[in-house]
Amino acid sequence: MIASVTRGDVIDMTYKGHIAVCDTQGRLLYRHGDSERITFARSSTKPFQAAAAILSGAIDHYGIDQEELALVCGSHSGTESHLRILKCLMAKASLSEDMLQCGAHPPFDDEARKLVTTAPSALHNNCSAKHAGMLLSARYKKEDLSTYMHPSHPHQQRIIKVLAELCDANPEEFHLATDGCGVPVHALKLRKFATAFARLADPGSLRSPLKEALERVSSAMLRYPVMVSGENRLCTRLMQVFGDRLIAKGGANAFYGVGLLREGLGLVIKVESGESSLLPGILLHTLAELHIIKRREMEPFRSMMMEEITNHRGDVVGRTHYHIHLKEYK
Repeated sequence: MIASVTRGDVIDMTYKGHIAVCDTQGRLLYRHGDSERITFARSSTKPFQAAAAILSGAIDHYGIDQEELALVCGSHSGTESHLRILKCLMAKASLSEDMLQCGAHPPFDDEARKLVTTAPSALHNNCSAKHAGMLLSARYKKEDLSTYMHPSHPHQQRIIKVLAELCDANPEEFHLATDGCGVPVHALKLRKFATAFARLADPGSLRSPLKEALERVSSAMLRYPVMVSGENRLCTRLMQVFGDRLIAKGGANAFYGVGLLREGLGLVIKVESGESSLLPGILLHTLAELHIIKRREMEPFRSMMMEEITNHRGDVVGRTHYHIHLKEYK
């Protein structure tokens, strides 16, 4: 069990979850639950997919700047600033909205959602900048643009090769399915994704030019954290508050990845039920247990941690409890 909810003095709900902490050599240092669990990292792999776009040569060829690169790494909220940066990025390669095959959904941001008076477009999709990065790469390489999301497309093959190197895996180890935005999504052992995030935090042991690509990705994300998700969202807030200590990227269905910059470690979390509202509390308690942050430094995140359960009258009727017991792996 990784979390529970009590109502009165009765345990109302329990949640299973898994945590893995690895170093850049792929050594498992700490775990909670099953670090061998095969799971989809979902959008947490966007920084590594952005690295593949850098390695393709497209980012430099089209003059994509740091702010635009941070957006490619992110799951944006669909705000006016996000759409402005996205349109600038796409214009540099003469990409049009109808080339994006990610589908449409309303913006995550409340105010941005109010501004959408007709049906949302593909630009509002939180994955649209990732798709733009894939299109950039395919256009630069003179590859088919209409099939860029297919697993057999050359750029998707480049992505899986990057992931395999970062995760210390063979490409054949990945389980492939289709993500919510239509592109391949990758499942692998939890601890192997932790290794990738350790290498994002400290890419020094990697070959060039992958090392330099990850350095550019992390620099962009840390300089422009609002592009990675948006104001009042966990990824952005973590890097705004702890940007000298960590780099963070979440994924759908309660997957979360963090690179610990000073320690050169990777931390990944998966809540089995997919209950993403538990992630802020689980992550912050884990960071405190690892002595990355002090418990008093959780204060800016209290509203995200859902510690108190209230009813429609605003009465506190229950609490969320976090049960993080990291075991040192020997």
